[in-house]
Amino acid sequence: MFSALAAIILELMNREAKTPGQPLSRLAGLRVVVTRSSAQAGGIAHRLSERGARVMEVPVLRIAPPDEKEHLKDALLSLHEYDWLVFTSVNGVNAFFDYFFKAFEDLRDLGGTRIAAVGPATAARIRDLHLMVNAMPSEALGKHVAKAMAEHGSLENLRVCLLRAQKASPELPKALEKMGAIVDDIPCYKTVAETEDHNGMAAELSRQGADWLTFASAATVEFFHARFNLPDLLRRFPTMKTASIGPETSKAFHALGLSPTVEAREHTMEGLVQTMENWSG
Repeated sequence: MFSALAAIILELMNREAKTPGQPLSRLAGLRVVVTRSSAQAGGIAHRLSERGARVMEVPVLRIAPPDEKEHLKDALLSLHEYDWLVFTSVNGVNAFFDYFFKAFEDLRDLGGTRIAAVGPATAARIRDLHLMVNAMPSEALGKHVAKAMAEHGSLENLRVCLLRAQKASPELPKALEKMGAIVDDIPCYKTVAETEDHNGMAAELSRQGADWLTFASAATVEFFHARFNLPDLLRRFPTMKTASIGPETSKAFHALGLSPTVEAREHTMEGLVQTMENWSG
């Protein structure tokens, strides 16, 4: 009986040895820079590490309170008057509800307003709060949010509270107003430069470069350039490639006279990593 069992085990081991292993990711062993804030870098860093990349976290920005909070306070006191709340980032969700729960103790104080999200990551954060997302565009772009909202009925004379960064693209409020909405564009956070190099990766990047630089927002491009001079860095390390999460981020490249090596088709962290992995040069 022992011999028979040993034979079965040996056969299984032989079959396993003959089974071809999974191909290595094209990102395996590559040095990939993540420029998101330290608080948000985990998602993309995890995806890259799973593919065998060496992640270099070089946060170039951090989240801070907006310069002026009066409009936000007014919005919190008038939540029942809004027909829609619109969030264009996870940062916006986190910042708004941080202020909300300092003012109120019950989610029911949010009222019966409908909620729109720019994309799946923002929507997931809203759902974490046990709130329903009523509208989300199929493509995670701010200018498409208005169309997704309009699918639920006319926006004519509806009050919309847009909760986002202090400095943000004017395309979405313009699109909403063109559809007849009355828009309050409320800054609930701002991005500021991160100048500390807590892990030494910024110094290593300046000395040795990397294989990929990843950018998940226009702000990361702008702050990265302010810190490292992006065109100069790319000239110093000509094999270094750049990855943009979507068109709005790519616009920040174009403002510098550059184009990203790749732009994600699906404007999410997973889409960004997948696009890099599929790039063949």
